[in-house]
Amino acid sequence: MRFFVDIILALAILGGAAFSRPIQVADETTMRVWSAPELTTTQCFAQHAAFASDCASLLTNPSTTADWTNVAPLEVSPVFKPFCSGNCCIFTDTPDMPIEDLVSAGSTLMGCLQPVNGLLNGVIKLESGGSVCMADLTGTNSCF
Repeated sequence: MRFFVDIILALAILGGAAFSRPIQVADETTMRVWSAPELTTTQCFAQHAAFASDCASLLTNPSTTADWTNVAPLEVSPVFKPFCSGNCCIFTDTPDMPIEDLVSAGSTLMGCLQPVNGLLNGVIKLESGGSVCMADLTGTNSCF
């Protein structure tokens, strides 16, 4: 019996650490914020959401060559779309960010999954500077 109590306590502690990640969920009427020391902010959105299965594939097999072409209109700050898979793309406002940093941020953004419909869209602002967004192909304007 003591063994099961230890397992339950361990899961509760690990679960608490996972849920203390900095995730901000936004929709038309509400916003919830959680914070953690290693990241500044994560926001989750409903519009321009990508298929979670495409995003998982993107993170499992990321491109080894990123496209650093600015995809934002000239009158706003640059936004880059280094790689996509299916309808899921990684966007960033920081050129030449290492692919492993993009994948790590994307893995955190998988926490934005909407289980009801299997879609996700989110942006994370890193303490090291810059932001990373995961959204559908048209998500450039929803990210930054």
